[in-house]
Amino acid sequence: MAKENKKFMLLSAIGIIMVIDAHTWGAFGILTNYFPFNSFFMPMFVFISGYFNKIDQNTDLSKYTIKKFKTLMLPYFGISIPAIFIDWLLKIFKTGTIPPLSFNYFLRSCGKVFTSGIINDIVSPMWFVPMLFSVQIIYALLKKALYKQWNSKTILIFFLTLHIYIVWYVKEYGVATYKLFLFKIIFFIPFIELGIIYRNVLEEKLKKISPILLLSCLLLINMIRTMILPSSYDIAFNSLFELSGFSSPYPITPMISSIIGILFWLEIIEMIGSPLYGNRIINYISDNTFFIMGFHIIMFNLLNCILFIINKFIEIPGFDIETFQGSNWYRWEHFPQFRYAYFLVGLFGSLALKQIYNRFIKKPVADRMKVSAPAKQS
Repeated sequence: MAKENKKFMLLSAIGIIMVIDAHTWGAFGILTNYFPFNSFFMPMFVFISGYFNKIDQNTDLSKYTIKKFKTLMLPYFGISIPAIFIDWLLKIFKTGTIPPLSFNYFLRSCGKVFTSGIINDIVSPMWFVPMLFSVQIIYALLKKALYKQWNSKTILIFFLTLHIYIVWYVKEYGVATYKLFLFKIIFFIPFIELGIIYRNVLEEKLKKISPILLLSCLLLINMIRTMILPSSYDIAFNSLFELSGFSSPYPITPMISSIIGILFWLEIIEMIGSPLYGNRIINYISDNTFFIMGFHIIMFNLLNCILFIINKFIEIPGFDIETFQGSNWYRWEHFPQFRYAYFLVGLFGSLALKQIYNRFIKKPVADRMKVSAPAKQS
């Protein structure tokens, strides 16, 4: 994807940087006063997948499903299941005791794949992957079955109606665990169609409008919206893995917030992004968003472990040992500027780990398979 479309390469890189920034409690917080990251960035990843979606009547659904399982679910399990043991080892280091790790606990953790999507909270951002896989497969099944009757605009209205209903429903009644995964699919599926409509209809038309004018209009719309909401932060929505945190009184808010946020950053890239299109680091970040999403909280914890060791010899002001021992989400914030260290470790530590994986695991395995293949043929 990154090599074929530089604009969306940069958009995906910016998206994963926003994820890390949000999880460092805002090391940078770029324009978050106007567009909080959690008002659009998870729908944006589905929008990006929609932009590249090419499902038609000729699509082989079996091959498509296998491909998506290999590219999404296998890495998901490959990161999330080892994370159970990584978390266990970290707890031993943090507390000096050995917590129980039973087979029943393992089964219960894996049972969350198609509910919250979180096998272990140290890789909690991975909740997004089973949902994305399911959205793509269900969308493919629907489009393949109804291809002759398929009209993007009509389908989008149908998806949007269901999306708004789901937001209203969970705000009013909450959502039972057994309904959670289906509701998340309904919440996210319109963004597949929006990505396709943007590619086929809007992209060229928006290029005819001055980016500065469009950006100004989007900012103005957002300003007016926040003025009529009880709280300016109501445009954001939290905890999508459990479909909660919709603080706006209007069920249409998440959709509007998502569309405005996505369009805003697309126009930012359109206007000033071209110098970054050939940047090797940006390309590498874009190519490894999956790996970064899975490992950045583990990297935060490793940094905390270093602080914990230092604290044994030199007392670190404000380092909360009890919270560090009990939570994978602890951040030392005695100096807010230290959030930048978490950001760097989360981003570049994950990329360094990917390099280690490529060099010492992936490459040796690939080389061995190449050697063994001719031997079997002979």
